[in-house]
Amino acid sequence: MAVVGVIASCDTKYHEVQFVQKKIKMSGNSPLILDVSTGPHIPMRADVSREEILAMGGYTWEQVHAMDKSGAIAAMTESISKMLLKLVGEKKIDGVMGMGGLQNTVMCSAALRLLPIGFPKIICSTIASGYRYFDTVVGDKDIMVVPSIVDFAGMNPVNEAVLGNTVSALIGMVTYGGKRIDTHGEKYIATTLMGITNDTVMRASDELTALGRKMISFHSTGIGGRVMESMIREGVISAVMDLSLHEMTAEYLGDYGYSKGADNRLCAAAEMGIPALICPGGIDFACLRKEELLKDEEDRGYVWHNQDLTHTRLYESEILDITHTIVERLNRSKGKTEVILPMGGLRTMSYPGEFFYKPETIQKMRQIFEADLKPEIVFKAYDLNFCDPEFADICAQEMEVLLNEAEGSRKESA
Repeated sequence: MAVVGVIASCDTKYHEVQFVQKKIKMSGNSPLILDVSTGPHIPMRADVSREEILAMGGYTWEQVHAMDKSGAIAAMTESISKMLLKLVGEKKIDGVMGMGGLQNTVMCSAALRLLPIGFPKIICSTIASGYRYFDTVVGDKDIMVVPSIVDFAGMNPVNEAVLGNTVSALIGMVTYGGKRIDTHGEKYIATTLMGITNDTVMRASDELTALGRKMISFHSTGIGGRVMESMIREGVISAVMDLSLHEMTAEYLGDYGYSKGADNRLCAAAEMGIPALICPGGIDFACLRKEELLKDEEDRGYVWHNQDLTHTRLYESEILDITHTIVERLNRSKGKTEVILPMGGLRTMSYPGEFFYKPETIQKMRQIFEADLKPEIVFKAYDLNFCDPEFADICAQEMEVLLNEAEGSRKESA
């Protein structure tokens, strides 16, 4: 029998809590209700009271009751986060769900985002719909989210169906899933890719896989790079073939555009000293939604990636600024690092006569790399386009050399 945590405000969502509580018991499992109420009156008793939860954060109910709503939510968010980490760390719960409106979603999301990938977690929320930014709910974790469809203000056929499915999904995860990340001692290489770099990265990855290497790929459009950087620091990733640095364009533009959210790319590998093969693939354009188009869009030039997104050209000065940032971050590297540059183009649509063909800019990038990279970093330029199969072969070969050199160094120092 599994123990299923339920985070909810028992002062306002007691009808829904009782429904979920009953559903969990009917499944043969045990519910653990965690009350995050900030209102004065609570019609039902929780398994873990708000007073117990607040004590985890160093607060009393009297202190929180005297706060304004914003302060009370902040205190409860801090407290439920600590309580949930304690319960999971002590293996006292096997999965957790949150449910409610904006207040409950904020508190639940903050707590659930601290839990490891693979631990069963789900939120049924009134705000999981419309034009709201999904990152505020899931962050960089595998939180499953169910739109409530209707508000939580008493039971009805709609929320009975939705909450019933939410509970059932969590019970399924607890019963048949719940597998944490376990590399089983294997060393995994991270790769970054997106549509405009996909074929080359996949070909290189397949070649490394054929050599017995283990690969994990990340989609380089905001969340992918951020998760990769986090997993490098956690020790899940032991080397990186980072060939798609497009997320750095959104950071350069002030955290703006479709690929925003992955600030400080390249830093984790440099800090952790893992082998890194770097190519500035995709740093020559911004990916923008219709409502994000820049004032000088027509001067820059753009193509429609699909009906909602443009690929907007960056100016040469912007590309070179980003190149300087790449150099500055790589120069902090503690491990074996190599930069490779395809002189013929950095993405699809960059062959002669095509929209992103900029050989003069890439030549200036080469000059920056050659002049400013520290001597310990290997730099190689090739008269190829990023999309040439031969360039993919080179990526795989250079990555394998880096890995062999790093493994040799470790054996010598052992």
